[in-house]
Amino acid sequence: MQAAAPSMGHLKRNTEALVTKVATPQHQHNTEDIDESSAEGLRDAMSYARENPMLIQVPVLGTARKFWRLSDKATRISRKLALILWNHHKAGRYLTAPLKVSNVWIGSTGSVKLRGASFSPKGFISIERVRDDYKHLSKVLISLIKISGGDIANLPPDYREFLMLLGRGTFTMKDEFFIVNHVALLPMENRTEVFLMLHDRIVNYLGRTDRAKKKKILLNLPYKNDWLDTARANAEINQWVVNVQNEYKRTPIDLLRLNRNVRCHMRQYNINDIEETLYCEWPELLMVMEKMLHLVGELLDTNIENKFG
Repeated sequence: MQAAAPSMGHLKRNTEALVTKVATPQHQHNTEDIDESSAEGLRDAMSYARENPMLIQVPVLGTARKFWRLSDKATRISRKLALILWNHHKAGRYLTAPLKVSNVWIGSTGSVKLRGASFSPKGFISIERVRDDYKHLSKVLISLIKISGGDIANLPPDYREFLMLLGRGTFTMKDEFFIVNHVALLPMENRTEVFLMLHDRIVNYLGRTDRAKKKKILLNLPYKNDWLDTARANAEINQWVVNVQNEYKRTPIDLLRLNRNVRCHMRQYNINDIEETLYCEWPELLMVMEKMLHLVGELLDTNIENKFG
């Protein structure tokens, strides 16, 4: 991320304040996230991944093509693991040893817990501790995808960007909210609601309150030169393009307008089918909308954290 890292003095003061709120033992366990029992229903992540493909191929409605995306179970597991780290980081704790696949246990209902892992506040004065936790998480997620039979070369661009963000090691503490609420981790059924929410923030709210921010976001949207060609080439999406009173132009605002109209004026399709098609055709659009809102300081006010199921 582009934001500047906090000064060591500021980070240390904030961390010391957090640490005073937690218990004093060196190794801390959150019973909601860490499971050391033999409770039924939990299985090791390796055996789970072998039986549950995390990367799936789906047909693109309106075309003869297919597209690779993460299953909803895979995105839920990814977010839960990131959320476990974030919750401990907020309390001034970090993993005492690198996270491994063997630490991850998955329940039959999709719950995720850690075994054989511990967190400690000792020495938590540097963001490098936080960055290291996410770097190891990135490696665990890649390993699970491979174990499940997935080819990393087939990762969709938003999830690939999510993994790169985890492994890049340049983000700041305030970027953790963006990480754990990354749109690549959304269940497919919630993407329409999130798109409409972010669209309203950009087009309507910022259109009234801060046009400079709105302009900056629109200028950074992807698919500038070919989004309309893509829409016309898709036999189903093209139904929203042809014979419209207000003809679409090759502008970023019209890219958003088309995506909004498709979602708001459904035809004979199941909403999940059309949402999946929009994702397959423009897989980076929602990701860039969210990233730009984060960079201009508007993401926290969108309520996106409640849209992950």
